[in-house]
Amino acid sequence: YFSSSIKISGRINRNWELGIAVRNDDPVLLRILDKAVRSIGSNKVQEIHSKWIAVTYEHQFDYSLLWKVLAAAGVVGLLFLSRYRKINRFNKTLQDLNMRLKESEESFRCLVDNAHEGIVVAQNKRLVFVNPRAREMTGYDHDTLLELDSFLPLIAPEEREKMMANHLKRLAGKAAPVRYESQFLKRDGTIYPIELTGVLIRWKNNPATLNIFSDISERKASENAVRFMALHDNLTRLPNRYLLMERLERSLAQARRSRQPMAVLFMDLDGFKQVNDTYGHDVGDKLLKGVAERVQQLMRDSDTLARMGGDEFVILLPQVDGLSGVETLISRINEALQSPFQLDSLEVKSRASVGFSLFPENGETAEELLRVSDQNMYVVKQKGRSLSAEIVK
Repeated sequence: YFSSSIKISGRINRNWELGIAVRNDDPVLLRILDKAVRSIGSNKVQEIHSKWIAVTYEHQFDYSLLWKVLAAAGVVGLLFLSRYRKINRFNKTLQDLNMRLKESEESFRCLVDNAHEGIVVAQNKRLVFVNPRAREMTGYDHDTLLELDSFLPLIAPEEREKMMANHLKRLAGKAAPVRYESQFLKRDGTIYPIELTGVLIRWKNNPATLNIFSDISERKASENAVRFMALHDNLTRLPNRYLLMERLERSLAQARRSRQPMAVLFMDLDGFKQVNDTYGHDVGDKLLKGVAERVQQLMRDSDTLARMGGDEFVILLPQVDGLSGVETLISRINEALQSPFQLDSLEVKSRASVGFSLFPENGETAEELLRVSDQNMYVVKQKGRSLSAEIVK
């Protein structure tokens, strides 16, 4: 049974011919049908073909699919455009950051290279970065500094243990002084004071210390000058009363522990007022300086010659061989003052009256020893020593 409603869409490349099918077990029917088919003319066959095997081509366009494709393409295009804009913005931001980073790096390099302070990075006890000022302050060139086995050759020997301890504490994350004073050793052997600031940093992803140091020689010199002025006499440059008392208390503490004898001598110039009244204070000041210089030459490093004011001097002997040691020194003082002093166009001879006290015989405190020695000095004066300076010229 053939249905006339069959439609074939598309192109059929195969040649079709009219055929009739019968069962295999009915050969008689097959011969009859074959004979009937052969009896049909070519025009009739064509007519049958046209009726039963007509091929119809239907041309139909799916516009919904087109819109879907266009919509999908539009979405993809928008996504691509959005992504393109984001990439452009990102690239611009990255370029700006790179430019800023480069500018920051150049600025940082400029600051480091022109810094007045030395800047170094220490890692594993070695220097891994140094700026020009650090090279200048140490006296080493760049390569030599980086080739050193440790930074210790740059430190004064007495400061090396403390400096290394602080460095290791920072690396271990322990508390360590951030800012402190120390001493550096230059390549030529010069030792000078520095102030160092050290902090823990990461250098190439490993712990290290950033150290910034300044040469404080001028500051220390100014501080020492101020301290010297506060503790010394402006005229003779000898220790003043404050420094004398400080040393006297320290010597007493040592003497109490060791029970070692010590002595305090009080010295006053004879006839000093006459020199001042006759020739003026300038000549008197020169006489005081001359006396101080001569007596100072008789002192040991452990002794102290101090000016108390006017023409009064005190000598501290932290260690002395009792009374005999004191008498020997007084004799040497009198001998040193025998020669006249050349004061401009004048030659002046000046003598001194000296009293003393011994620890612990005459007192165990600074006040007691000074009072006794002062009293003994006046006793010496009253025994007939000359009370006037002799004017030679």
